[in-house]
Amino acid sequence: MKRLIGLAAIVLAVPVGVGAQETGNDARLLQCREIERKSQRLECFDEAMDAIFGVDEVAEAEREELQRDNFGNLAADQQDVADDFTGTITHVDFNQTYNILRFQLDNGSVWEAKSSGSLRYGFFQPGEQVTIKRGALGTFKLSIAGKRGWRGVKRID
Repeated sequence: MKRLIGLAAIVLAVPVGVGAQETGNDARLLQCREIERKSQRLECFDEAMDAIFGVDEVAEAEREELQRDNFGNLAADQQDVADDFTGTITHVDFNQTYNILRFQLDNGSVWEAKSSGSLRYGFFQPGEQVTIKRGALGTFKLSIAGKRGWRGVKRID
C-alpha cells in the first residue's frame, strides 16, 4: 500500500514540474508574439526555441544562406543581410558603348561596377574570387583576391 501511495505521489508531482517549466517558456514565446517586425519576431522565436530544445543547426545554416543571398539588396531587412560577401564571378558582360560592366556571382546576384575606385575593368573575369564589403551611405566596395585596389559596385538583381 505504501508503495502505491509513493508511486501515486511521484506521478502527480511530474506534471506539476513540467507545467511550471512550460509556464516560463510560454511567457518567453508570448513576448516574441508581440514583436511587430517579422524578422525580429522570427529571431526571437528561434532564440526561444533554441533555449528550450537546443540550437537547430539546419535553421542556422538557412539563416546564413539567406543573409548571403540578400547581400547588397537594399530592400531586404538589415538583419537578413550579411556584413560582407565573398564569392566567385561566374559571368561578365561589358558594354563598350556605354562603358558599363555587369557581372554575376555564384549566388546568382547581378552587380554593376561603378566609376569609383582604382580596380581596372580588365580584372573582372569569370572564376575570380571577389570580396564585397559595405561602404558609407549604402555603397559597396569590391576587391579581387590578388589584385590591388577596389571598385564601387551596385547590386542590380
